[in-house]
Amino acid sequence: MRRELLPMVQEALRDRYTVERELARGGAGRVFLARNLEGVPVALKVLHPELVVTATADRFLREIRFLSKLSHPNVARLLDYGERDWLVYLAMDYIEGPTLKQHLMRVRMASISDTIHIAKGLLSALAYAHSHGVVHRDVKPDNIVLASNGPMLLDFGIARAIEAAGDEKLTRSGFTVGTSAYMSPEQVLAVKDLDSRSDLYSLGCVLFESLTGRPPFVHRSEAVVLQLQQTEAAPDVAQLRRETPANLANAVMRALKKEREGRWPSANAMLEALD
Repeated sequence: MRRELLPMVQEALRDRYTVERELARGGAGRVFLARNLEGVPVALKVLHPELVVTATADRFLREIRFLSKLSHPNVARLLDYGERDWLVYLAMDYIEGPTLKQHLMRVRMASISDTIHIAKGLLSALAYAHSHGVVHRDVKPDNIVLASNGPMLLDFGIARAIEAAGDEKLTRSGFTVGTSAYMSPEQVLAVKDLDSRSDLYSLGCVLFESLTGRPPFVHRSEAVVLQLQQTEAAPDVAQLRRETPANLANAVMRALKKEREGRWPSANAMLEALD
């Protein structure tokens, strides 16, 4: 019988953190609420052990190291990272507030003003990260926390580090970096030179969902969603929610262009369009 992960994490990190409970789980790992030696709460992300077998832990930690230098009001900081007893962990700011996914499950559609506020905060975060050569690769409602001082984008660089550390072994293992409902066409095709415009497509999917209550492409089959991301034009957000301001609708629809060249050239350009 497989051991439960929580007691394993508590034992491995007992000299650094008091690990209290699980907060969330996703494709790359599980997140726990923990407290450091000073009692400050942190979000402790532990990569799935089976993923670490495939992706070299040392290389992953080398890739993630420079992310601790990223500092922006809309980006959750990476505070600590390492490996203990075969567990690779990352400690990040613990952000109080619901995720955008939780918020949309409650209200279905966000208000226009909230959507614009979310868009501006995330575009500011993406512009900062992109200027430092970091493409997020997994912008989605689960990775956005609606904090009191603005939206916070989580897990910056983790998808990139996993991908870089795993190489072809990771691809053969079946692990996919990204989430089908928010993946850009080039990400679906596993294009190697993903750039900032891939994140803008994903953000376009997020804002589309905030305005309409669903992502641009929905199907019970994930394979069909991935196919639609590559081949079908997104529905017109202004037709689905008629009170959407023209500049917001145009910003979202341009972000959702299939060809990279048709999208906004940068997060700053999209932000200026919203202003």
